[in-house]
Amino acid sequence: MILNKKTMLRFYLIICLLFALDCLLYFFKEISFRGYYSDVVVFWLWLILSFVVIIIFWKKLLAKLLLASIVVTLVLSIVAMMIPFFAIVLSTTSLGLYKNKDLNEKYRAQIVGYSAMTPPWFEVIEKKGLIEKRIFHCTDYQIMNNNLDMKIRTAKDIIFKNETDSTLTLTLFYGGPNKTLTFNKDTGNILQIKNN
Repeated sequence: MILNKKTMLRFYLIICLLFALDCLLYFFKEISFRGYYSDVVVFWLWLILSFVVIIIFWKKLLAKLLLASIVVTLVLSIVAMMIPFFAIVLSTTSLGLYKNKDLNEKYRAQIVGYSAMTPPWFEVIEKKGLIEKRIFHCTDYQIMNNNLDMKIRTAKDIIFKNETDSTLTLTLFYGGPNKTLTFNKDTGNILQIKNN
């Protein structure tokens, strides 16, 4: 059954609000929907539905303005050395995901890179039902001590070690030597780095 125009527009507005809420929560509070691909799906659903709405409502001025704003945003992201364009592409596809691992029922870890100008970084995310919050992130510069042979992006595995009320300990497994990181769950500060 084909949806009527009003129902389609309502559904599109709900997806727009969901997408805007996802972006605002991540930007201000580092909270997103649970799982790496949930944010990706919301973005692509919004983009595809935008074009569907543009086609359905093509005779309306707002549809033409929506198309113009999408095209102008894309062009402007390419003009600026393609840095925003790469950020959009890498964050809305699996191209920016190097490693994603469920550590246990409470935590997930990932190695991601959303920029052509900066190296990938390591993140630990706390699962909270349908949403999740990033509680820790670090780069090569923070944990590698100028060791040019080891990079966060080349880790073969992420291993959960232990948890206390205030700390979490994980190991970036390289096959030896490995990096064991202990960080404060509330502040995200690194408390200890061990090579083992």
